[in-house]
Amino acid sequence: MSSTPFHLYVWPHRLLVLGPSYASGQHRHHAAQIACGLEGPVAYESPQTGVQRGDLVLIAPDALHSHAAFGAAAVLYLDAESLEWAGFAGREAAGLVSLPFKPRLRSFARRAAGGDAGAAQAFVEDLIGQPSNTRSGEDALISQVCTLVRQRLDGRITLAGLAAAAHRSPSRLAHRFRAATGVPLRRYVLWCRLRAAAQAAMRGSSLTEAAHEAGFADSAHLSRTFRATFGIAPSFLFERGRLSVTFCETAGGT
Repeated sequence: MSSTPFHLYVWPHRLLVLGPSYASGQHRHHAAQIACGLEGPVAYESPQTGVQRGDLVLIAPDALHSHAAFGAAAVLYLDAESLEWAGFAGREAAGLVSLPFKPRLRSFARRAAGGDAGAAQAFVEDLIGQPSNTRSGEDALISQVCTLVRQRLDGRITLAGLAAAAHRSPSRLAHRFRAATGVPLRRYVLWCRLRAAAQAAMRGSSLTEAAHEAGFADSAHLSRTFRATFGIAPSFLFERGRLSVTFCETAGGT
């Protein structure tokens, strides 16, 4: 296992964090969270369900929860508005729930913690299935819109502006984008901003510089958004030498 404390694998609309789990007070975030212990069970607590201990634990979106330190873990964050989450078994849970555990998940997670991107992908696919490859003639349109989003991250991005550039109506573009990528366009933009900020921080930019590059008002805005989405402060993760990041893509290339 690598000596780097944290490893992040970042997709356009999901995040896998591997590393030590420090004690946390009560908090909530909008992304669904699936935690797997690298050495043994994980334990979370919520006011609604009490302590939930298991090898694989699901924390539902916006569920208030806390945890003590329980060693190294792999934690997958899924966008709460994504088709991946909509199709996930156990998503009806209101708070915390233990999920059926397959030992190979722990093997994948341990390898991913050492920097194996293939193992990280295998871990995700084992949990949520393989990404769909059923997109048809809209590939060029979706690729164009994703490119426009990435080009405009340092400014204001609107559905109307993207639709005009793509020569589609806003309602039609919104429908086709979600069908192709699995997330609403506005959520995709937010994940792209968070991803861009992470990339800037890993290049050595300060959080203020990273926030501006990614289109956030300031570092406080970035920090609030990052914490609200993942329950983690970016200043904690992006401390020099603490983190290794791999930026991944979906099968559709977005």
